[in-house]
Amino acid sequence: MFRKCTLACLLLIVLCSFSGTAWAKPRIAILEFEDKSGAGAPGEAVADMLTTELFNTNEFTILERQRIDAILSEQDLSSEGYVDSPTAVKMGKLLGVDFLITGAITQFKTETAGGVVPLPLGGFGGVAVGTHTAYVTLDVRAVNTATGEILLAAREQGAANATVGGVAAYGAAFGGGKTGGVLASATYKVVTKIVPRISALKDKAAEAASDAVFNVIEGGNVMVAVDAGASSGIEAGRYLAAFREGKVLKDMQGNVLDAEKIYTAVLVVREVKPKYSKCEVIRALKPLSRGEKAEFLKGSPEDLPIGK
Repeated sequence: MFRKCTLACLLLIVLCSFSGTAWAKPRIAILEFEDKSGAGAPGEAVADMLTTELFNTNEFTILERQRIDAILSEQDLSSEGYVDSPTAVKMGKLLGVDFLITGAITQFKTETAGGVVPLPLGGFGGVAVGTHTAYVTLDVRAVNTATGEILLAAREQGAANATVGGVAAYGAAFGGGKTGGVLASATYKVVTKIVPRISALKDKAAEAASDAVFNVIEGGNVMVAVDAGASSGIEAGRYLAAFREGKVLKDMQGNVLDAEKIYTAVLVVREVKPKYSKCEVIRALKPLSRGEKAEFLKGSPEDLPIGK
């Protein structure tokens, strides 16, 4: 006999029915950029800038850098630069993320144009005037941690300049003319080009997750478990539709073209683990069995045609 929902529980289901079908934000981890420019480029600062800009889009759940470093160091894995596909998959499982963002700084330099204007009345030295122009190039990759597939491989460039001045004596310039600010400006321009390209991955993740099918790995009539962990896009509060396959349609060569879905229960995710999730049975005709399937519910929990 199934446990009856209280009035409060039913109200909660109704109120959450719309939010329960919303796509969970993809989880991403951004590794420190590798310096390949030979100029001592700040790979950690570049990664932090990209993290901030992606966070401001409100489209991703971004893992904190300290947590990334702590988890990967325990496994003797580098948290900097490019990684191959098998390592990306391993990192994805350890970190519980959908995408791994890696990158390299391949250009990080400044050029100065200008000269020294002599001081009047035979003064010693002169006034240094000129323009600092910074050039920054970033190579970025985004890897699907479930498959190891490289979803994005992009190279973007940015430039920024600033007119500077100072007092020159003995051939040295003092005062203005610091290059750090103009390099940061050029880096920011590159990052703002990369962010939209990474944001586009959100639609790919949502499309893939909406059609994802999970397996019931522990049956029951109150609580069950499915093989959908943190990296699958699942989150607490989401609704799942459990089903078993009915009639199967095959072509003349025996390939499965389609299979009938007979819905057996409505589940709500209560706890998400790295490799599986615990779900509460909200509606069902009978206890669920190991081996049944589940997918993200599209629509209201009350409208799912159970047994049909």
